[in-house]
Amino acid sequence: MKINYQNKSENPITNGKAIAALILGVLSIIAIAFSGLGLLLGVTGLILGIIGLNEIKRFGHEGRKMAIAGIVCSCLGILITLFLIVASVLLFMSI
Repeated sequence: MKINYQNKSENPITNGKAIAALILGVLSIIAIAFSGLGLLLGVTGLILGIIGLNEIKRFGHEGRKMAIAGIVCSCLGILITLFLIVASVLLFMSI
């Protein structure tokens, strides 16, 4: 008789924070035209992505690639939004 001590199920759970980070990261890129909204969505997606990665590592959930993609998209949304804010301030100061 063989006893299986592994605690992995057939259908692993996908981490919800990783999914939310990916969605918010993509939305932060889309919402770049609305500078405050893009920044807010990007920061929230970045935080959720980092928390999701930690939970994936700790509990063995699925969704590591989604969490990483959410972090990358959120960082892009934050950086592009900040660049556009700084560029617009410098443009209007020179006028």
